[in-house]
Amino acid sequence: MMTPSFTRVCVGTLVNDWGNGQMNTFLTVGDVDGDGRLDIVLSGRNGRMVWFQNPGPGGASRWEAHPVADIQNLECGGLLYDLTGSGLPDIIDGGDWRSDALCWWENPGRLGRPWTRHRIVQTGHTQFHDEAIGDVTGDGRPSLVFWNEGAATLSWCPLPADPRRSPWPGVQPIATDRRVDGLPEEGLALADLDGDGVTEIIAGTRWYKHLGPPNEWESHAFAPDGPGGYVTTVIAVGDLNGDGRPEIVLSEGDPCIYGRPEGGRVAWFAPSGDIRAPWLEHILEERLLDPHSLQLGDLSGEGWLDLVVGEIGVKDRLDTAPPRLLLFQNDGQGRFTRHVIDEGFGTHHARLADIRGRGVLDVVSRPLHGPDKWNVYVWYNNRADR
Repeated sequence: MMTPSFTRVCVGTLVNDWGNGQMNTFLTVGDVDGDGRLDIVLSGRNGRMVWFQNPGPGGASRWEAHPVADIQNLECGGLLYDLTGSGLPDIIDGGDWRSDALCWWENPGRLGRPWTRHRIVQTGHTQFHDEAIGDVTGDGRPSLVFWNEGAATLSWCPLPADPRRSPWPGVQPIATDRRVDGLPEEGLALADLDGDGVTEIIAGTRWYKHLGPPNEWESHAFAPDGPGGYVTTVIAVGDLNGDGRPEIVLSEGDPCIYGRPEGGRVAWFAPSGDIRAPWLEHILEERLLDPHSLQLGDLSGEGWLDLVVGEIGVKDRLDTAPPRLLLFQNDGQGRFTRHVIDEGFGTHHARLADIRGRGVLDVVSRPLHGPDKWNVYVWYNNRADR
């Protein structure tokens, strides 16, 4: 196997040092301005939301920042999605422990125009960690699925014909009181697990299938969710072993933050025949320092899904236990070789994206702690153009 190499470049800085608990939390990637290049959206717990404009090949190494909103208390997760049909993506994200609102920001379509904030729902419970959009009922209509950690509840609603209507109608719970070892579940992905052409919801340690109106769902645990189960999960889904069926990857994103110094696991799970039974667990790594970055993509160019895992690191141990950005290179049969992409830079909620338009995936992220926490980085994949 050819081992990929990467070059780290700082493309922007967003200082959100406006109060206690300062950190940038929300990061995502998409073509915000419709120029065909992927941009970066970033916000934090205290301060501004901006998007960094990709200058394209031969452009400046530091990307220009454009304002979206001021004084946000945003959680990580979130996504870009064209809610209005304008051809440009809008921004969806929810509040942290100080906010009980899930909102979206309307793309103005031109530089210099203000973004408009709309409230999707206000639940009376704080912290919205992870959102996704897809057709999860099989009716051909996209729906929004989201975690509300303060309520330990997974909810959904169909996208309304008029997204500017507030609040959105039809918000309903899928699962309530979802906790593992006392911690609210998080982590969210959508995929057709059973091959029937309808998308299922993978959330925390369980997957959910819509059975029919008005709000009937069945739920199955694919990973341990009792004492010693997987906590504060990040989720990725894809075919790891070439069998034509999706497998599920979990990392435990925040165990050290929640007082578990032993760190977190990364494992992938394969169905054992009956997908409604617990899946077979394959542990790749244990005792990682809050592996809150988890992404699947073919970084090596060999046609298989590789796994990128990034450690946040422990705030008071960054010097003695430097966090790492790791690549688990897949041989196509679910066997992985671990490589260190970078060390000494914690990453939080990293994304994979073809930043230079070369047909090659790069890594985009930023630290959560330490002197570099306000910077945004791209780890450019040095592989030749596809």
